[in-house]
Amino acid sequence: MPAFTTTIPLRFVEGTKSLDREADLPPNGTTVQFGMHGAVAEHYRAVATNPLPSTLDYLTASIGGCLIGTLAGSMLRARVPVRPEALTATATGVVEPDDNGVLVLRRVEVTYALELDEEHRAAAEEVHATHAARCPNARSVAPAIEIVTTMELASPVAA
Repeated sequence: MPAFTTTIPLRFVEGTKSLDREADLPPNGTTVQFGMHGAVAEHYRAVATNPLPSTLDYLTASIGGCLIGTLAGSMLRARVPVRPEALTATATGVVEPDDNGVLVLRRVEVTYALELDEEHRAAAEEVHATHAARCPNARSVAPAIEIVTTMELASPVAA
């Protein structure tokens, strides 16, 4: 039995010539737009008249966003004090064409930067080593998409 289902209304943006789309996301119906830009448009020989994030950008951001949330929650459960402003990340999606010429997200690399007192370093590294296995999005896409995370630890800057 599913824990829940999610239903997302989708539609094409009226007047689009490059297949721009919109989705209304729960819980409040926030509308996001996606389409093509740069290398995606070039690959598909399309003209992105209104460059928008691609679905591959959103997928990369979704996986990265879930991973940073999972890392922060896991740190807190392990009693590693993490201030929201002391933890940032960059998610990089590696996209390659498959044998049929379809662009496929093959790898997501997330690099964390965390300011943390030295006394919590070992615990933070332990949490980092296992957090991806607890991330709903990472688990949903693996093994089709390789997930790689690294963490750069720095001591907090004295005020």
